[in-house]
Amino acid sequence: MLKIRALRNKIYEFRFELLMASLLCVFILNILFPDNIYWGIAQATYLPVQLLAALVLFEFKPRILRVVLVFGVALLICRGMDVFFITNYKDELVLLYLCFFGTIMLEVFQQIYHAQMFTAKIVYAAVCGLLLIGYCGYFLFLAIEFHLPGSFIGLGPGDNSINDLFYFSYVTILTIGYGDITPKTWIAKNATVLVGFTGYVYSIVVIATIVGRAHRAPRVTAKKPSPNPVPMRPAAPLAGKRPPEA
Repeated sequence: MLKIRALRNKIYEFRFELLMASLLCVFILNILFPDNIYWGIAQATYLPVQLLAALVLFEFKPRILRVVLVFGVALLICRGMDVFFITNYKDELVLLYLCFFGTIMLEVFQQIYHAQMFTAKIVYAAVCGLLLIGYCGYFLFLAIEFHLPGSFIGLGPGDNSINDLFYFSYVTILTIGYGDITPKTWIAKNATVLVGFTGYVYSIVVIATIVGRAHRAPRVTAKKPSPNPVPMRPAAPLAGKRPPEA
């Protein structure tokens, strides 16, 4: 039991590295399996890894851990139903994804805010936070497009529209603004502004936090030896007492 607990604590130390790897692998797998990043093989591959990373992140928050675990298990069940029984749970999946990644995103924000010292883990956490904003923006745009088809202009035909919204989410938070995809409906425009504003404010706040932590970090400097050391003089005898005779 103690060994298992020690192993879990050791894994918890690398929680941000594990989460960042699970989020970044999406971009690599989407290049290898570009047909459909939402229903395809890539999504079914990295979802269990992301669930594991989320469980590690909430190691010391059992109540929230149970909620995230429910979201994750529901996602796996819906994905399995889609693969093996060819059912359509796209609305439910989008909502579950939004709750799942939204909960993880808020936890990452909180851990960054409560960090006391500047370490490499804060940088990893900052990258995870930015990636999670892109994830949440992507599923928000998906929900809008599913309920109001044609909310975004410039999307590809069929399943390519799903891939394009993933691209559009990150183009928005990175403030690149190519203009190849634009929101058409009022709700899509407001959602785009919300996602872009969140990414912009996050960048400002996180950069200020990291700089502040780095500035307050203690710096240990070695004292340089004096080039001409002053010889120590013998202590003067106390008043009223004679020095010892030789």
